[in-house]
Amino acid sequence: MRTLEQVIAACSPESRARIEKRTAEIRQDLIFTMLCEELNISQTQLAAALNANQPSIVKIKKIGNDPRLSTLKHYATALGGELTLGITLPDDQRIVLIL
Repeated sequence: MRTLEQVIAACSPESRARIEKRTAEIRQDLIFTMLCEELNISQTQLAAALNANQPSIVKIKKIGNDPRLSTLKHYATALGGELTLGITLPDDQRIVLIL
């Protein structure tokens, strides 16, 4: 039986690109869901903290959504955290920005 990696490697470049894109989208949704679960915060509670309605929260988490950094910052703040952006340079030096 072939592994998932072997199956993906046998796909066309176009298929691999679609798989990678979809994987990134699913990861984004999972990150938002896991954050709320970890902090035991419902979408309704998060919406109240953001002064938004619950459908707006669903839109932020929607697969395929590409939220702005300002939206992510508000989201992180509402969860009691802070948003940081990490940059890895070609020489492996890392720079972390607190937004």
